[in-house]
Amino acid sequence: MERPHFSDKIIASYASPQAFAPRTRAALAGLGYRLIAASTRGRFDDDSWHPSLRIVDDRHLDKLPEENYLPRTPVIVLRGARPGHWRDPRVVGEAARPAGLADLYPLIQRALEDNPRGAPRTATQIPARCTRADRRWMGAIVSLSVDGCLFQTRSDMSQGQEFNLLFPLPRGRMVSTRARVEHCYDNGVGMSFRSSPAAAREAIAEFVTERLATSRI
Repeated sequence: MERPHFSDKIIASYASPQAFAPRTRAALAGLGYRLIAASTRGRFDDDSWHPSLRIVDDRHLDKLPEENYLPRTPVIVLRGARPGHWRDPRVVGEAARPAGLADLYPLIQRALEDNPRGAPRTATQIPARCTRADRRWMGAIVSLSVDGCLFQTRSDMSQGQEFNLLFPLPRGRMVSTRARVEHCYDNGVGMSFRSSPAAAREAIAEFVTERLATSRI
């Protein structure tokens, strides 16, 4: 798992704050995606500016500006409970309202990034330990997502090894999951999580969102 990478792209929002889950917009800003309300530009159909992406409530989809140039700006639709069928060729994905970071991040990544990632991650410093049979490795998690982490340690580890990984999160939560070494670096290893319990994934996702929402690039 590589170190965190931050983007710097403008996303036009054609949706109310209530269409996003709590802290989602702030977390996207922490990742470098600047959400600007289309209403602040005047009318929704203002075609005088060209954001990198548009996020639109399905009830406002018909208000998007026409685009007679290429490439057209990709669109993510925020819908109700049922999946929709969108005729607009610019639509690249959809998420149910209120949309959370885990819903929007992979869609934004696929629309905007050359090397898209499936889950957001944050830099951190969390003490952690790996155990395998009667062995133990101590270290710290310096980058974390629901899919894996960058584990910094002075101990020797090898690609392909699997461990039980244990680390604390705020509010007294303790995460325990299987982890596999995918990459080895000078002072640590990149790990992927294997069959993490739902409670562990939820705790990590909440932690990552909160950290990104309060971060400053």
